[in-house]
Amino acid sequence: MTKQPFWRSALRRLALAGMIPALAATASCDSFLDPEPEDMLAPDNFYKTSSDAVAAVNGVYEQQKWMHQLAYWYMSDVATDDIDASPNFGSDGQRMSKWTFDATEFPMGDVWGNGYKIINRANAVLDRVPGITMEAPLKARLLSEARFLRALAYFDLVRFYGDVPLLVHEVTSLDDVTPSRSPADSVYMLIEADLTEAAGTLPARHEGADAGRATSGAALALLAKVHLQQHEYGPAAQRAAQVINSGRYGLLARWKDVFAIGNEFQPSNTENIFELNYDGTLDPGAGSVVTLFALPATYPGGDAYGLMYLPGSVTSLFAASDQRGLGNTFITSPYTDRTGRVITFSLPSQNGINKYLDEGDTRNRTQRGWGANDNNWIILRYADVLLMYAEAVNEGGAASGMSAEAALNMVRVRAGIAPVSGLGQGGLRDAIRAERRREFILEGQRWFDLARYGTLEQAIAAKLVEIGAPAHPLRGKLFPLPAGELDRNPNLVQNPGW
Repeated sequence: MTKQPFWRSALRRLALAGMIPALAATASCDSFLDPEPEDMLAPDNFYKTSSDAVAAVNGVYEQQKWMHQLAYWYMSDVATDDIDASPNFGSDGQRMSKWTFDATEFPMGDVWGNGYKIINRANAVLDRVPGITMEAPLKARLLSEARFLRALAYFDLVRFYGDVPLLVHEVTSLDDVTPSRSPADSVYMLIEADLTEAAGTLPARHEGADAGRATSGAALALLAKVHLQQHEYGPAAQRAAQVINSGRYGLLARWKDVFAIGNEFQPSNTENIFELNYDGTLDPGAGSVVTLFALPATYPGGDAYGLMYLPGSVTSLFAASDQRGLGNTFITSPYTDRTGRVITFSLPSQNGINKYLDEGDTRNRTQRGWGANDNNWIILRYADVLLMYAEAVNEGGAASGMSAEAALNMVRVRAGIAPVSGLGQGGLRDAIRAERRREFILEGQRWFDLARYGTLEQAIAAKLVEIGAPAHPLRGKLFPLPAGELDRNPNLVQNPGW
């Protein structure tokens, strides 16, 4: 069945009103603050009705799907110790994997630009929707959704780049286009304020056409992640416990079902807390990054699933009984696809990713083209909440109804591996970290986890040695600001080492 993203019908309204340029005042792919000509802006002719308000918020969701695409995955996963990009990955993927990239690389500008487009769209909503005469509950919900999405965008930016410009109002003037960087602490303060407000206002669940919108549980789960990233273990444990004790979420019995297209936005799917809705039929070329894991062999630059090699530190992670092991999370050459064809990678030692591919009709199927896939991209799920809780409690946060060990073991047992016991704090820390790597490999988490552990540089240096890449000077826990932004904005200062 074709999915209809709830934001889809709003885009025509936005376009007719002239509001897509207005909401994306940062429309240039090369600059995060590049206002469109004034004759293209029509905010005074929009923001009149509740339908306008809904359409504007839907536009913020729509921009999020562009944020979490190839560039984001390059930075969150390809640049880490989880992937050794094969020659089929292309030169940019090779540079990211082997750490020979610089500030001119496309992911730096792509993630930065999309992040600020989201923020500017959200800021436009927060500035203008309060002036609309409409039902108070709907207005409050829409404003909270905008705050949630703004917080998510800022959280990505501050983790990738550190200090970033802090914009809290819509960009409407050229005077606003050269902001300085704000301290990361100030950015985190806004993120926490936005999410706290959203958690207290958003509903616990959305039904029908509104399925996929942010909920109170999503705000709490993201707030737990925000606190954990700052090593604020007490608040992180507290917020994660609120999600756990709400009774609204649970692990699916089968790990593989987490990624099944048929389970997206279903009431029976108690695990996925927030995910981005993709439909490759409605938006050819705009599917999720999952396309990378199933490119057709005949597609230029594609070789079935063969885009990467797996470092030994990855292949050694999985026990034979682990449902997430090499037969499910990864696929090796040769393999038999759903039509019975035997597919062989051009480089025999290549591996691909199988965890996102559905069983039955879509598993072991090479996709019909770049971006032409329907798989949603999961941002928050219950297994993450359990492991965040386990980490926070093990590091000193107060337990609330469950021990750190018990939370960890729920994830392990679901995957088919034995529970742990009596490890002590250090042993449990190692077990939690290993479990996060197994559970969330190639889901956009690894860079942030390594940065939080303080082991990022060590892990990447070890990977470069293992894959035989030349040693490369690592430059801390931050990516470079895009070179183009520095050229245009004299108030921006590059991160050290770049």
